[in-house]
Amino acid sequence: MRSSTPLSLCLLLLFATCAMAQAGQLPRIGAEDDWYPYTAYRDGRVQGMSVEIVEAAFAASDTPVQLVPYPYARCMQMTEEGVLAACFNTAPDARIDADYLIPDEPLFSDDILLWARVGETPANGKPQNLAGRKVAVTIGYEYGARLDNDQQVIRIPVRRDLSGFLMLQRGRVDFVAAYRGTAQALFREHPELQDQFVALETLDSPTIYLSFSRRNPDAADLLKRFEQGMRALRKDGRYQKILERWQHAPANCRRLDYTSPAGRTRDSRPAPCTTTTGRSHHGL
Repeated sequence: MRSSTPLSLCLLLLFATCAMAQAGQLPRIGAEDDWYPYTAYRDGRVQGMSVEIVEAAFAASDTPVQLVPYPYARCMQMTEEGVLAACFNTAPDARIDADYLIPDEPLFSDDILLWARVGETPANGKPQNLAGRKVAVTIGYEYGARLDNDQQVIRIPVRRDLSGFLMLQRGRVDFVAAYRGTAQALFREHPELQDQFVALETLDSPTIYLSFSRRNPDAADLLKRFEQGMRALRKDGRYQKILERWQHAPANCRRLDYTSPAGRTRDSRPAPCTTTTGRSHHGL
């Protein structure tokens, strides 16, 4: 009897896949459109490291899906409403845990850094007092308790990380909160930004997920298939090869702050520092 269970599951997945293909209605998953090198809409297609991970995971579980690009805030809204089955990239907090289905398998991890202009590094090297200071933040992003719970911070919303760094360059904000990987990609692509900024401290080291809708009828099944595919990728080494191809280093190894503003501690998630080893040559 035990040997028949995998076969039954495979037949069920095959039937569901064929039904979706015949109906011409592939599940739609939202991909953030401007967060390179992780996810972006460039040259007429969605591309990036997390795009490759998501596509490979669903392919590994024989699950056809359609990735559609949206601005992050819109992507998450459409997923919450059930228009999209899922959206990435998300750093879960208490609100996201309540509004979305979060898989056990993460996409990757990275450090969120507080950036300032070169020459403005404090001599004592202590964490910055952000009270009354202007910090550029991308609309809809989560930055961890250090920044998100500080009501005295003057948050300056921007559409893209690039806009925040341009404002910082011109002295219109005091700091920019941005992920290490996306900031380094911007500096490489925009020579005018190179050698202009310095990372002062790590605000958080979140693990990034593909968030699934609680209202979309396909979402719960897709979550199971995604987790199945991710486990296969990690087991046969394909996941590691994707990280290496993109020269991605995980977040610095330290305990994450998963405490909600209300004081509720999140359920444990996989440690972000176990996704790969070493640091890329782009590391700070």
